[in-house]
Amino acid sequence: MDIPENKPVPTFPAKPIDPVGSLLNHLPMVCLIVLSILALGVPAVWFKVKPVYYSEAVLKIEPVIPKILYGKEEASITPYYDDYVRTQINIVKSYAVLSMAIEEVEKTGSNWKYPDETMQQAVDRLAMRLAIKQLRDTQLFSLSMFSRRGRGLAEILNAVSAAYIEHTRLERFNKDGSRLGFLKGRREEQEKVLAEKYAVLESISAKYAVGITDEKNIYVYLQAVVDLTQQLVKAKTRRIETQTRLRELKNQMVKLQQLDIEADVDDWVEKDWATRDNRIQLSRKLQDMRLTLSGVNENHPDRKEYEENLTRLYEVQENLLKRAGEVGEKVIRGKLLSDQRKKILEEEMLFASALSAEQRLIEELTAAEHKATDVNTQMMKASTLRREIDRLQDALLRIEERIDQIEVESRSPGRASILTQAKSPETPDTGKRVKMAAVVIIMGFFSGIGYAVAKDKLDPRLKSIQDIQRVLGFPATGHIMDAKQDQGAAQDRHRMCLDSPFSRVSEQFKEIAFSIAKENTQHNSRVYNGLSLNGNQGVSTFLLNTLTALPGMAKRKIFVDLNVWNPVTRDLFAEDAPGLWDVLEGHCDLNDAIIKDSDFPFHILPFGNWPGIDKSIFQEIGMAPMIESLRCDYDYVLLDSSPLWLSTDARFLTHLSDVTILVVEAGAVVERELARAVHTLDRLEVKAISVVLNRVSFQRGRYYREAMDNYYSQVQSAFQGAGQGT
Repeated sequence: MDIPENKPVPTFPAKPIDPVGSLLNHLPMVCLIVLSILALGVPAVWFKVKPVYYSEAVLKIEPVIPKILYGKEEASITPYYDDYVRTQINIVKSYAVLSMAIEEVEKTGSNWKYPDETMQQAVDRLAMRLAIKQLRDTQLFSLSMFSRRGRGLAEILNAVSAAYIEHTRLERFNKDGSRLGFLKGRREEQEKVLAEKYAVLESISAKYAVGITDEKNIYVYLQAVVDLTQQLVKAKTRRIETQTRLRELKNQMVKLQQLDIEADVDDWVEKDWATRDNRIQLSRKLQDMRLTLSGVNENHPDRKEYEENLTRLYEVQENLLKRAGEVGEKVIRGKLLSDQRKKILEEEMLFASALSAEQRLIEELTAAEHKATDVNTQMMKASTLRREIDRLQDALLRIEERIDQIEVESRSPGRASILTQAKSPETPDTGKRVKMAAVVIIMGFFSGIGYAVAKDKLDPRLKSIQDIQRVLGFPATGHIMDAKQDQGAAQDRHRMCLDSPFSRVSEQFKEIAFSIAKENTQHNSRVYNGLSLNGNQGVSTFLLNTLTALPGMAKRKIFVDLNVWNPVTRDLFAEDAPGLWDVLEGHCDLNDAIIKDSDFPFHILPFGNWPGIDKSIFQEIGMAPMIESLRCDYDYVLLDSSPLWLSTDARFLTHLSDVTILVVEAGAVVERELARAVHTLDRLEVKAISVVLNRVSFQRGRYYREAMDNYYSQVQSAFQGAGQGT
């Protein structure tokens, strides 16, 4: 049982294509279509397609593509062969070849051209009749032709082959002459250009000695540049060192002019012999003067003169020492400055020499670089010339080879040859007739299968439980096969589960009854409303047999007839028997209206004496309490309501029931109608929906006759075994 949801009318997938199922569903019609096509097509082909004579000639063609254009061997030109063969086929069908062939045939006494026909018309007719094709993965192609008459067929094919060979020979002869002329002119041009290149190379070689020598000579010039660069670096280093020392000597010159040399001057004064003698003499005079002064009284008139002389001697001594110090300072400082000037002069000479050497090295390096660049340029030019000369020599060599090859080919047999000549056919060929008949047979089978597939694909009716699952999105509760196709089913359709409990139909009712019993156990569902979309879809028969198959005692099961359009209980009981309508009108009690002693293993509440004025009872106030009363008294209450599209009773009863069982007759309901019905029940907020497919045929239900026979064989064997055991 499936509980629906509130949703709009859903779209469903298209019907899948099932060729086998479609073939089985429409097997008689498919057989009729196939047999009709075979009956009409095969004789028509057999009488329309006449036997023909066939002849074939095989030619071999070996294309040779000039090496000067492709640089490849003949065996490596396979990718170009197909194009070459197609070109040759068009040449065979050309007017020049076919007209030559027709003329040659007429010389032998055979006639291809009609008396009132022009040569162009005869050539066109021959080209249409002539079949030319390449033999796969070979250098062969065949010329073939069909004809109602065998006479002259081989002659025309052989004439076409010979005309093609002759045309190829003449064409090759003309092409070879033009090729030789072109190649010889090309050779002269190449030789002239080669001589010019050699002249330029010789001039370079004479000037730079690099034209035809080893390219390693450039490294000599590059090494000279490297050596000069290293010498220049060393010269710059010496110049910088000399310049640094000269700057330092000049700084020392300034410092020497301000240097304190008092100690050296004192030492010099002490060591100077003239100053020393003068000092000694002065010292002696001072000593004598002091002695003289010490022996003279202070009051001596000469004492003052002695003191003045002593003072003058001291002054002379002081001046002597001062003068000696000045002379000594001048001598010592002059000597130091003179030595420093000598050093500066020497460094200036070294700096000038280093600077001059650096300038010379720069000039030599510049000249060496220019020389190396010039030599390298000429070397590259010479190398380019050598490559061009090699290329020209190679091209000249290939031209010579091609000239030799064309001269040899012009004296050799043609590249196209006849491998197999056409032979006059002795017997006609019936293969085309057989092929056409096979095509008709295959077309007949495919037409039949196509009809079956298209019929099922375009048919919107529901025929199997797979269709229901595809349309609704949930599987059907079960299906019931058409009782007419069940050999073991009882004649009374309402009592099939009673009269033939072991039939295949009864087993299907039991399977659905098991699902209802499971629903009752799991969800305590007791009231089941059975309805169809339209009338006469077997709802009453389904409910009666399903209720028979349900487990439990008869007093716990009841069938309620609510179908105002076709009450089934009127066929089972007397017309004046009280029923549901009498209970609703108050003419009798519910317990009095229920039939408890019928032939069915359950109670029945018939419809009753209904006047038939208004086919609607859903507004009756007592309907809901009566259903609730039955729910309390019975485990299974099956309501047989009116069709969904014919009465509003079904919609009213869906609110009173626990499960709504929608019975759909196979082949009587279209897909959109079922989807709209389920959508309608969905909007009515039913508690649960169950769909059962009724009256399914053998083929449509995928139950084949062999399976049915096997089932009854097993049932019969089981009963026979039980009887023997007893």
